[in-house]
Amino acid sequence: MSDSVEKIPGKKKSQKAESVPQTAVKLRIHLGDKSVLLAETQIPATYSFTHKKGQIQYNQTIRAEDIRELAIENYRARKLSTGKDGDVYEFEPSTVRIELKDGQVFKLGYLFKDMRKLRARNADGVFSVFAFFADTWKPRTGWSERPAMGAAYPPDDARQNFAKPAHPAAYTRLEYFEPIDKAGADNAREGGNQQK
Repeated sequence: MSDSVEKIPGKKKSQKAESVPQTAVKLRIHLGDKSVLLAETQIPATYSFTHKKGQIQYNQTIRAEDIRELAIENYRARKLSTGKDGDVYEFEPSTVRIELKDGQVFKLGYLFKDMRKLRARNADGVFSVFAFFADTWKPRTGWSERPAMGAAYPPDDARQNFAKPAHPAAYTRLEYFEPIDKAGADNAREGGNQQK
């Protein structure tokens, strides 16, 4: 009878999501406004994906602690709505470069689902950052949230380049991916700096 319970579509997916091992890491989070945050977060311990070299397609699994940098190079725009204030677009990562500490580089046409939103902690408190964002295109003035783009072309124009800039509060690059020693992390939270 337990087999019939596992076949319930929503039940099986939620069980899988809960079983993904997490790891605590330190990250340097680069935002679209060029600021950098140093923080701690929990992310999946491994990531699996397919990539192509030459004419061969490979399956690859990497450990989070082996990543040196994850950078969003381009965005895909999707129109969400049209209103009197302009057209609202969602921007989602469409080219992501992953560089491992051993020098290997992978380019993916998407961002891992678990990396779209990061919940992290630093000395200022707990916060969330996102890899995707929305912006409003106004024909006379251009983009609302990214004024540096000025009156650049709208997203449906083939001349538009979404490589840069991102929304000021969206993250564009993650680096460091250093594992946090559980004993050291516990001591730091409990005032471990008292030892001198």
